[in-house]
Amino acid sequence: MSLMAGLALAVLYFRLDPAQHPFPRCPVNWLTGLHCPGCGTQRALHALLHGRMRAAAGHNLLAALCTPLLLLGAAEEIRSSLRNTPRRLTLLYRPWLGWAVVGATVVFTLLRNLPGPLHTWLAP
Repeated sequence: MSLMAGLALAVLYFRLDPAQHPFPRCPVNWLTGLHCPGCGTQRALHALLHGRMRAAAGHNLLAALCTPLLLLGAAEEIRSSLRNTPRRLTLLYRPWLGWAVVGATVVFTLLRNLPGPLHTWLAP
């Protein structure tokens, strides 16, 4: 079911450019002026679906870098449902990977909100 919802969302973002259509704005950015880790992800997803990696990285570098991990997760989901095997045996269920993703997200959020050249480069 979640795979079908993901595919429907991918079709929506492939067809509609979030920069030109009224998609919801980030509430964190709207309320505080800060960029959350997800700011720019809608535009990055649209760019990724059209094969524009550089544009996707410009909108949200973290989202662009996590795309292979998400694709691996989708492939593992399909494989485990076809073979009827538990998913907890895969790479995605290793504790170190979860902590690495959390750490990278925190560092990314801090760097994209600090003044200076990193802010200019990492901000959406």
